[in-house]
Amino acid sequence: MKVSKMAETLIGSEIIRLSGEINQKIQDGAKIYNFTIGDFDPNLFPIPVFLEQQIIKAYQHKQTNYPPANGMAELREAAARYTKKYQGLDYMPADFLVAGGSRPLIYALYQTLLDPKDKVVFP
Repeated sequence: MKVSKMAETLIGSEIIRLSGEINQKIQDGAKIYNFTIGDFDPNLFPIPVFLEQQIIKAYQHKQTNYPPANGMAELREAAARYTKKYQGLDYMPADFLVAGGSRPLIYALYQTLLDPKDKVVFP
């Protein structure tokens, strides 16, 4: 089957590959704290009790779906208030993006700043 040029040159996520190597070393007995993709051992880094209670409460209220792509309105409003109060910068809540991880935001930044016609090569 013929696939696109992009599909032919597609490589897996390097951070996931690295995490796999680290996890293998941990299984082999190495003492390593794996901070690569956010799957922290809850025995070493327990969830604070208050946060655990709020997670349980959210599940009990059937809040199990993904939030909007640009983040929950209440959180973006809080970010706008915080930024104004502590940094003296006046932004609208719609100016904020909130994501569960950095990759979606980094991708959005690249899409915003880089012209797709440009040939940008990262080492």
